[in-house]
Amino acid sequence: MTDFTSILPIETWLVVLEFLAVPLPRHNMVGIYQGDSIILRSSPGIRAMATMSRFFYQLADPFRFREVHFAVHPYKDPIEKLHRIKELLDLLGRRPEVKLWIRILSIGREIGIQGRKQDGFGVEYTAVERRIHEVISELRGLSELRCMHMPFTPTLFSAILQLPQLDDLELKYFQVLQGPTDPTPDWSAVRRDRSSLRRLTVKDFEPLAPFERVTVAEALVHLLRQETLAELNYLPPRSLVLLMGSVSLVSIISDRISDYVFKGLRKLNIVLNPTDAGVQGFVHFGTRCLNLVSLTIRWSLVGSRYLIGDQLRHRCLEEHPFPALQEFDGQLALASIFVQGRPVHSVDDHDMPIKNNDERGPIVISNIAALRPSVPLRVFGITTAVWDETYIETIAQHHTELEELIYVHWAREQVVRPGLDREIGGRTPKARKTAATHPET
Repeated sequence: MTDFTSILPIETWLVVLEFLAVPLPRHNMVGIYQGDSIILRSSPGIRAMATMSRFFYQLADPFRFREVHFAVHPYKDPIEKLHRIKELLDLLGRRPEVKLWIRILSIGREIGIQGRKQDGFGVEYTAVERRIHEVISELRGLSELRCMHMPFTPTLFSAILQLPQLDDLELKYFQVLQGPTDPTPDWSAVRRDRSSLRRLTVKDFEPLAPFERVTVAEALVHLLRQETLAELNYLPPRSLVLLMGSVSLVSIISDRISDYVFKGLRKLNIVLNPTDAGVQGFVHFGTRCLNLVSLTIRWSLVGSRYLIGDQLRHRCLEEHPFPALQEFDGQLALASIFVQGRPVHSVDDHDMPIKNNDERGPIVISNIAALRPSVPLRVFGITTAVWDETYIETIAQHHTELEELIYVHWAREQVVRPGLDREIGGRTPKARKTAATHPET
């Protein structure tokens, strides 16, 4: 048997393994489900090293257990997945040191999965969920937690927030359930200075009873008040029925922490709904984001963009939200609202046209001219179904110091690739063209 320590000391081999443990592409829940049988996810280099010998298999253990997926999909052999999850939970009981190696964890199930009663899934899943609850608070090295439709007790949730390394939290169909014997949570007693939470993502609330909405709102308020929070992503349901019965993060911010200043927040990705109260609350929230530098705006309902645009334009003129903004990603028609008078150097319109014949030409020109940041615009991106070479001239005329132009041209029948490598206005800006086929509508 080869003595690999005679070639290099263990400390050096660990440096090699750390180099091979390159960060993997971030998976959303859909991506996790596509490979649902996988529980441990590691880089190809780590997997290859672990097969070379028993020495490397054991040495690679801390790297093989860095990313763990306990999320279960209803149509991907859920019983088999549950059995594998139970095996890993048993291992955590036998080898407590493994708990310290886990950095990324996904948990939960898809809505409706409890309907598989014919194979006993509901009973088995409830038992596994209970065991997962017991172990989460012991994962002291956990930095990223993704939860989908897994209810928490207030006690468990407060314990999770005090994990010393937790940097990234994603909550989908978030619920906090308080049983009749559970003590009323006192969120003010949970120390915020112990939190390292930097990134929070909240997705797809489902309709909740009034008392459930109160408990969820209180938990979210505590999350939003974390002093370390630098990035917030809010993606509510895209169904009007679900919107009416679910929790609104914008309403929570407006009603419960209306005076709180988000000093640490640097990046916001938000989906707005077409209600006047929601838009008003969002704008007022923006006035308290004094250091926010990146803003992305999307729409909760198709067809609501124009209504929201009118409301935003009126409110923003009065209150001037996001004064330190540097990067805006959203509909070009809204860009001038948030760009004017602010140090914005990058504007990106990824608002895909609804139809292939979307007549945006005149609108594009007028909105480009309306972009008046307090610093030179360096990067400009646009998605459109109608593109004319003269747009490049117009952009160059209004933004003479532009360094990069990116446009996505949707064409149903053919891909159009106009030349960009030419001098414009005495200079040649760096331009990148992306062409794609428009999906059927």
